Amino acid sequence: MALRSLKSARELASALASGPGAAPLASNITKISLAYAIKGINESASAKHFLHENLPRMQYNNPSVEFQLLQSEDPKTTPKLTVHFGNDQSKSFEIARMHSDAIVDLVTNAKP
Repeated sequence: MALRSLKSARELASALASGPGAAPLASNITKISLAYAIKGINESASAKHFLHENLPRMQYNNPSVEFQLLQSEDPKTTPKLTVHFGNDQSKSFEIARMHSDAIVDLVTNAKP
């Protein structure tokens, strides 16, 4: 169910606490960056779907993790998700044309 279609606060809280992305992330993850093109080719469709459907759940269930959105005007920007760890390491994933649930799996299974 789309989070945007929920009517009451109770429905919203219930939807944020369950579903893909609702699990707590590893304690060594400090920041997640999502870069994508605002307009243009459909390469960024997966990033936009992840942004609207799964990222709110991750934010709700992981308040100590910083989330950064990097929106580009350049339509040729390849969507990329970067997971930053506490020891100044990071891991980047190209997420063009990936299903949003697969992106959640990448984040939850990310290791430095």
